[in-house]
Amino acid sequence: MTIRRRITVAAAIAVAVTVLIVSVGAFIAARQQILQPIDESLEQRAQSITDVPSFFDRDGGRGPIGGLGNILFRPRAGDFDSVYYQVIFSDGSLLNIGEEELTLPVPEPDEVDPDEPVLRSIWVDDLHLRVVAVVQREFDVIVQIARPLTEADEALRDFAGMLALGGIVGIGLAIVLGTLVSRNAVRPIEDLRSQVSDIAQTQELGERIDVEGDDEVADLARAFNDLLAQLDASREQQVRLVRDAGHELRTPLTALRMNLEMLQRHDVEGEDRRVMIEAAHAEVAELSELVTEIVDLATDRYEEEPRSEVSLEQIVANVSERLDRRNGRPVVVQSDGSVVDGRPEALERAVANIMSNADKWSPDGEPIHVRIDDGTVVIADSGPGIPEDDLPHVFERFYRSDAARTTPGSGLGLSIVDQIVSDHGGVVFARNSDNGGGAEVGFSLPAAH
Repeated sequence: MTIRRRITVAAAIAVAVTVLIVSVGAFIAARQQILQPIDESLEQRAQSITDVPSFFDRDGGRGPIGGLGNILFRPRAGDFDSVYYQVIFSDGSLLNIGEEELTLPVPEPDEVDPDEPVLRSIWVDDLHLRVVAVVQREFDVIVQIARPLTEADEALRDFAGMLALGGIVGIGLAIVLGTLVSRNAVRPIEDLRSQVSDIAQTQELGERIDVEGDDEVADLARAFNDLLAQLDASREQQVRLVRDAGHELRTPLTALRMNLEMLQRHDVEGEDRRVMIEAAHAEVAELSELVTEIVDLATDRYEEEPRSEVSLEQIVANVSERLDRRNGRPVVVQSDGSVVDGRPEALERAVANIMSNADKWSPDGEPIHVRIDDGTVVIADSGPGIPEDDLPHVFERFYRSDAARTTPGSGLGLSIVDQIVSDHGGVVFARNSDNGGGAEVGFSLPAAH
């Protein structure tokens, strides 16, 4: 079901419920207003009878119920066309009085009150009646007075028909107005959908959706624009990654091809053959490392690793142990025991990349110094430092300074660090040390403790 149809149906249902509640309330109020004068008249008649107890004396000179008719049928304002009187004696006998006679059902004990008149509506011989029952306690008799509700029922029936007709008209108007309102309400959404569909078909992620007003649809349009901006930036990064990766792959591939062609076309023996084969192996190793780093950078494979509380000191210890075992590089660690919320394998890769970079630039035998303080890891080497012009670019993909171009590496190590730290909500930094040279590279993460 479309949003437009939902709004129309909701409006119709709301109006229908409102009309039903108002109609029921109006009908009950109208019925009360119609019955009120009838009930007051019946209670007045009952009171006039119970105030003359001598008329119920069977042993009096005027005979049973003698003279009662003179009071009952005395003309007074508000008399009804048809009124039925019935007296119920204590022995169960009934006496109908007046020109109009109709046997009324004897009320149950819970339908009479010795102190107050009791009103009720009943049906007798397809005749709807309003009946009052009053007790004359001195002679232990019950007097019932009934009045037909034919006129009242007809008035209520006509009024109910008017309410039903008004309700139908109201619901019809609600459907029409709901359709008009929903059309105007959904139009901004339709425009938004059209613009998004056009962008999806043309793949022009640089386009932006027109934002008008400050309502929820405008907020949705702004959210789509933010999404488009992120998608556009992501696609630009992918294109740049492929372009840069292709450029970086050409150099080792060219060298490898030249060595293989030389070995294939010429008889190379002895030391020259060994050197060329070692160079080929080195190029293959560099290609393998480069491809691995490109895949890690493009796929962000650490996203699937579950997060947990990670000790930065333990991460640094693991990397230091491998570095010392591989090339004997000592690592000096100062730690406050910081714990962060993160992915252990990803953070270990980030520390390993920075520490490998420090190992490459540090002189043989010189230790690498690591400081851990409140979620911040600082790795300092003893090398020549980073040129000031290169400091803003060290975390860019494939960026290599002039001095670094003569050393092994792909230029992706620190960019991988930047991506991992950004995924953890942290920041990276690189600066030259103030204590006798060397560079300090590291990152800061929100500390868990």
